[in-house]
Amino acid sequence: MNRRKGISLYIKLLIYFLLFVGFAVLIFVFTLPRIPDTLYKETKPTTIYDETGKVVKVLANRERVRLDQVSSDFIDAIIALEDADFYSHHGLSKRSLLRALFYNLKSGKIRQGGSTITQQLAKNLFFEFDRTWYRKVKEFFIATQLEQQFSKDEILEAYINQINFSSGVLGVEMASQVYFAKHADELTLAEAAMLAGIPRWPEHYNPYKNYDIARERQTFVLNRMVEENFIEPEEKKNALAKDVQLERLNALAGYADYFLDYIIQMASDELNKTAVYYGGLDIFSTLNAQYQYHASRAVQEGLKLIDDLLGLEPYNTATWSEKVNYPQAALVSLDVHTGEVRALVGGRDFQRTPFNRAISNNRHPGSAFKVFTYTSALDKRIVNPATVVVDDTLVIRYDNQRWEPENFDLQYHGPMVVKYALMKSVNVIAAKLIQRVGPKTVMDYAHRMGIQSDMEANFSLALGATGIAPLELACAVATLADYGVAKECFSINRITKFNGDELYENKIASRRVLDPQTCYIMIDMMKGVMEGGTAQSSRRLGFLRPAAGKTGTSDDNRDSWFVGFTPNLITVVWVGFDDNRKMKTKYGTEVTGASAALPVWTQYMKEALADEPFVEFPIPQGIKFKEVDPRTGSGPLPGGPSLRIAIRKK
Repeated sequence: MNRRKGISLYIKLLIYFLLFVGFAVLIFVFTLPRIPDTLYKETKPTTIYDETGKVVKVLANRERVRLDQVSSDFIDAIIALEDADFYSHHGLSKRSLLRALFYNLKSGKIRQGGSTITQQLAKNLFFEFDRTWYRKVKEFFIATQLEQQFSKDEILEAYINQINFSSGVLGVEMASQVYFAKHADELTLAEAAMLAGIPRWPEHYNPYKNYDIARERQTFVLNRMVEENFIEPEEKKNALAKDVQLERLNALAGYADYFLDYIIQMASDELNKTAVYYGGLDIFSTLNAQYQYHASRAVQEGLKLIDDLLGLEPYNTATWSEKVNYPQAALVSLDVHTGEVRALVGGRDFQRTPFNRAISNNRHPGSAFKVFTYTSALDKRIVNPATVVVDDTLVIRYDNQRWEPENFDLQYHGPMVVKYALMKSVNVIAAKLIQRVGPKTVMDYAHRMGIQSDMEANFSLALGATGIAPLELACAVATLADYGVAKECFSINRITKFNGDELYENKIASRRVLDPQTCYIMIDMMKGVMEGGTAQSSRRLGFLRPAAGKTGTSDDNRDSWFVGFTPNLITVVWVGFDDNRKMKTKYGTEVTGASAALPVWTQYMKEALADEPFVEFPIPQGIKFKEVDPRTGSGPLPGGPSLRIAIRKK
């Protein structure tokens, strides 16, 4: 009797278990997505607009092509790499699973997956952002349904039109244009193999970002093609012997690659990368297309002149590996009053080096940092522009250290007024000012005005011995240009969903941090730099607008800077080598802020503002002007040197 009850209990439990499993299977089946009539997932791409609302970039670019419009080498490469049994299985390949396991064990890391092309298509169509094991089960069931409903060619065609080739480029046709400036049916075996290797890890195998790694991946793909009898070993050898040239179609050649990459980065920080690339968003940026074009052109043409000055062969004749040894440049241009970034260039060649130097804070600004030293001294009323300071031997001892600053020309020039010292960028005078004000005060002023990078409160701050970014220097000096109003500088105004719902809006937050009189006095002193100081060559180059600026050259001529502004637009230019080498001309002379960065700034500002009216800097209340002798600070002698300075009335 007990035995019968036990058997009966087991039967009941088995029935309950089977009912539970059956119910779970029914729920699972009913929750599977419906197979569409077409295999193409049409979604609205994310679009980036300039400040006027014009489209400047569409993310997730794709262009659909038929299977017969694609190179047979690419078709063979993608099948050999992803799914050698594609035309013989029914959605799941045991061989692919075993092969993936073998290669992963052999390499010691995951280099292949076991999913078939059909499974990958199912993932792309329905489960792209789901990363659970449950997705894999669903993926298998959907793959079997796809195999029943569509032909192999239809599945393969849909797959190659939707796979990700990095940076939002979807599909083989658009990838062919972006990487090789040709259509998908024109791909060579070498190009096809490199392209086929990208989708497994798009950002890592992107040849623009990691060319050597992409070449290793290309070799792996070609080996797979040999193993699967798609090509002969000799064909592989010939393909590997070819140096694959990366080139964009002219229609896609961007003049704003660094800026757009920065905008995408900022949007991804606010939301997330997946939403930015695939969310169908509208990103309204601060980019001014005209300014950006002129900025890119000024950097390219300026660097050509610098290459020649340094005795280098033309950049476009250099090999891929040689190009990293050429000088680089960065340019940032902001609206003085709002902090909106109007133009940004982070280097000479985004394809070769996508590293954005405009936002990198690892370069010393040299004398351009004197802006903060002089501003703090003026604002604290320790000096005024007519104060006489003597340029002579100076030794500063602190914390068991000894610092003896030297002027650029290794000479001393005796007494001079503060404005004249800034115009001529006299190092010893700047050191004497920071000695009076204190390094911590200078550092505090720099932070207050907009420098965000960490600094150490030491006396060498006077000469710019700290790492900052061109963008933050532009933002901080814009505080002066806007008469003491500091604000966060930004590149995105707002982001909306495809239905118009707002996801993000930038609110311009500003605060007064400096006295307007201090700012105008500093502006007047920096106007002197343009008129008769280290930046006066900009006038000889044809830039005649009212402007203020400051040159900067770091120790051993490793960094060349210029920061300058009109009443409405501020621009910073940096020039240097990525490896921080000294810059020496082919004649053995030093490269300075005036000889390298200033010409780039001048060309850009001339062209960007060509159609704008000349505007003078407004003079705030409480300011008066007087003429002084630049050496004595007293009234100039008849026929002697004279310098016009702005000072407070009281």
